[in-house]
Amino acid sequence: MDLGETKTLNKDNKYKESVWGKKGERVKIISVSGNAVIYENSKGVRYPCNVKDLD
Repeated sequence: MDLGETKTLNKDNKYKESVWGKKGERVKIISVSGNAVIYENSKGVRYPCNVKDLD
């Protein structure tokens, strides 16, 4: 997985009551650290998620 690469979420990215990303949403990889990834959505907002949650 490379920085700047575009991936698709394979499940909803949620934290408690908040939904950060929906399944099928295209996101751009900003940072990779072990199993964690920070992605940027189409609105330019950045969120963390697990590497396994991306296709």
